[in-house]
Amino acid sequence: MGHRGSTVTSPQQQTERLLEVLAASGLDFVVIGGVAAIAHGATTATQDLDIAMELDPDKIRELLAALGPYRPVHFTRPDLPLVAENADSLAKFRLLLVETELGRLDILSEVEPFESVSDLPTVRLPLLPERLFDVIDLDALIEVKAHVGRGKDKILEEELRAVRERRQNTIDDE
Repeated sequence: MGHRGSTVTSPQQQTERLLEVLAASGLDFVVIGGVAAIAHGATTATQDLDIAMELDPDKIRELLAALGPYRPVHFTRPDLPLVAENADSLAKFRLLLVETELGRLDILSEVEPFESVSDLPTVRLPLLPERLFDVIDLDALIEVKAHVGRGKDKILEEELRAVRERRQNTIDDE
């Protein structure tokens, strides 16, 4: 990551490498957000990798151990490295915004309107060659985007609805 004095430059996003690191960690997580949308057929670009996972101190320590070689820092406070000694306090967050040498990783412990991460409907999709990942399913992703309601989420929600309609039309034509 490009620390130069007090200036932080964003690294080139290496989503595939981040996925490899997370998969190798053995942690349970669900891919959500833009990467999930792309996996379902959307064409909207994304600047980060969003995942949902249960956050407790042990999982935070495992996550930080996996990300450690890539110098994880909090996105909004890059002067504060994310270290395992802070796992108890980090586990209280609903959202961890992490910048690494591999790019940005956003970790959500809650995905509204769903009650918990374990309630997220998922599908297994090949985000990397010969490796399947748990990805939020298309209907649930549409529901999340509709619930969030920000401008960019509304745009993606409409694109995802069009993807779902095209799929349904393809099934109907068969």
